[in-house]
Amino acid sequence: MSYEYRLIFTDASSARYVMDVLKASTAYIKGQGQEICLKDAELKSLADYDARLIEEDETSFWLEVNFRSPCLYRLLENALGGRPIRCFENGDIDDDVTLKEAFRIKDTDYCSDTMKS
Repeated sequence: MSYEYRLIFTDASSARYVMDVLKASTAYIKGQGQEICLKDAELKSLADYDARLIEEDETSFWLEVNFRSPCLYRLLENALGGRPIRCFENGDIDDDVTLKEAFRIKDTDYCSDTMKS
């Protein structure tokens, strides 16, 4: 079961920077047009991808999370580099969640691979 979130950036340059960092990472497995797919090697899932981002416009993306992944969460957090982002479950502006919640991360979850670019 996948979960979907609408990510809203404060500006287009931040959104583009994050996508460029993700595309340069070892987690990046494929992309087409405004879509990129990421895979967490530690999960060893049989799915085509573990998370996917689809550009909606220059400051917003849809994030689809198929599996809880501390590594992909950390990768996205590192790509953000402190840049502000809003994350809405199912795109609902009344359901603002953290990125940690979107990836279903618990405080005890650990990622041994940094998935650096």
